Amino acid sequence: MSLRRRIAAQIPTVVLARRNVARSKTRSVLAVLAIVIGVVAIGGIGVGGEAFKQDQVSAYERFSGTMTVDPVRYEDQPESRVLDDQQVQQIRQAADNAKVFPSDLSRGGVIGPNGDTILFITGGGVRGIEDPSVFYETQEGEIPTTFQSKVAVVGSRFAESNDLSTGDMIEVPAVEDKKFRIVGILKEQGDDPLSADSSVFVPLSAFEEEDYSQVIVRADIQQTDAETVAESIRTAMNDREDVVRVTTSTGLKEQREEQLELINQFLIGVSAISLLVAAVTIANTMLMSAIEREGEIGVLRAVGYSKFAVVRLLVAESTLLGVIGVGIGGPAALGAGVVANQVLVGDPLAFTTTGLTYIGVGICFGVVTALVGGLYPAWRAANKRPVEALG
Repeated sequence: MSLRRRIAAQIPTVVLARRNVARSKTRSVLAVLAIVIGVVAIGGIGVGGEAFKQDQVSAYERFSGTMTVDPVRYEDQPESRVLDDQQVQQIRQAADNAKVFPSDLSRGGVIGPNGDTILFITGGGVRGIEDPSVFYETQEGEIPTTFQSKVAVVGSRFAESNDLSTGDMIEVPAVEDKKFRIVGILKEQGDDPLSADSSVFVPLSAFEEEDYSQVIVRADIQQTDAETVAESIRTAMNDREDVVRVTTSTGLKEQREEQLELINQFLIGVSAISLLVAAVTIANTMLMSAIEREGEIGVLRAVGYSKFAVVRLLVAESTLLGVIGVGIGGPAALGAGVVANQVLVGDPLAFTTTGLTYIGVGICFGVVTALVGGLYPAWRAANKRPVEALG
């Protein structure tokens, strides 16, 4: 006895289901295609979305122990919008052994080497800081050990979008020392707390004001907890009223993760609608198949097939469509994930465990969708009297 006959003897329902599915090729192909689209949409978006999320929040991990101290802004108190030297000294005392870096920020734009005005449309700005090398490394050029002369380092995105390279001269109208030579281009950072990719860093001394728009504090996480330092600064500075707002990199990371997760879940939810369409398609396929085979089903019922046996046969057919769909859709979802990873993060193999889980979820939903889609047509066909079906 051949292997096929042995399988048919053991699981005749599956063999019959396979034969019946093959009889209506056009409808079966459309039903399978709907499942494939649903699985690919859920898996591809899930994989790409998770890779993008991890890429964006990884910058915050590099800033572990770092926090920003910003003045609380009151509309009726313009002077509260900056921090003076006395307040910076208070922050140093409260921060104990943590490193404190006063910083100033201008978003007024710069003038490029060709005389064109470059605006900061996507965040960032001209940031004055004492030593950018504490936070960043360069991909081109280098950051001087003494960051005090008329030099600047720029973010990777800012340099790429404005065709800037090391050696170029830029002008910053908002500061006293207006002309700066670019000595370094920073490595890509992603979504970091200082928006480095879209910023220009110049020496703090270039800003003529003696007040600061922000203070950056970096704690040694091996010696102290960043949240403890942040709370110490809040207690020291906000004794009588809220003077500063202290934000830790951990808090920013959590907020960013929540935002990206919400967006990802929304897109996956929209993608799941395609599986609802697949369920309707399969239900229509099985309903048409049951109508065309009323005589056949009537004969089966007349020779002793139970209602449950008929339901089992038709549900097996719809489930088989789902299995074929996910069998094609699973690998296709992996391929879509590779493309999404390349487009979003530049690494086609940037898969995460959570991202791969979405492919599994898509596969499970695909099979369940097919099974559920076949229930009503199967129930309807099984409950038709044999006399009516044969008539």
